[in-house]
Amino acid sequence: MRFECGAGAATVGGEAPNLHGNWDFLMDAGGEPSFGLMSIGFVGGDYGGSLTPVRTAPVVLRSITLTGNRIHMVVASREGDVLFDGTLSANGNRMCGTVTYYDGGTLPMVVQKRPSTYRSQPQAQRVR
Repeated sequence: MRFECGAGAATVGGEAPNLHGNWDFLMDAGGEPSFGLMSIGFVGGDYGGSLTPVRTAPVVLRSITLTGNRIHMVVASREGDVLFDGTLSANGNRMCGTVTYYDGGTLPMVVQKRPSTYRSQPQAQRVR
């Protein structure tokens, strides 16, 4: 499986991408695909959400940080934090990167935003 985003440089002086919405994800678990749904919303002025793999129970996205086109997420799991580090595509609808498990194992992952007509308030305008 190939996981590529074609991430471009972050827009200089432009508005940061709005991550709010539903996203489909795919991980390559040793050559076997692992699918699921990720939902991102606002908790005050910050992002939060959930990750629901097809084969397991939902988990909480404790932290989501976007710096330019670099994205970092912390997923709470019973065994310890799971991290995602990757890039956001230039149009803001795809993330590609690496999942790092609490035991040090890594898996490639790609996340694709589902189309939606709903437009949430931009993060910069949200009350903290």
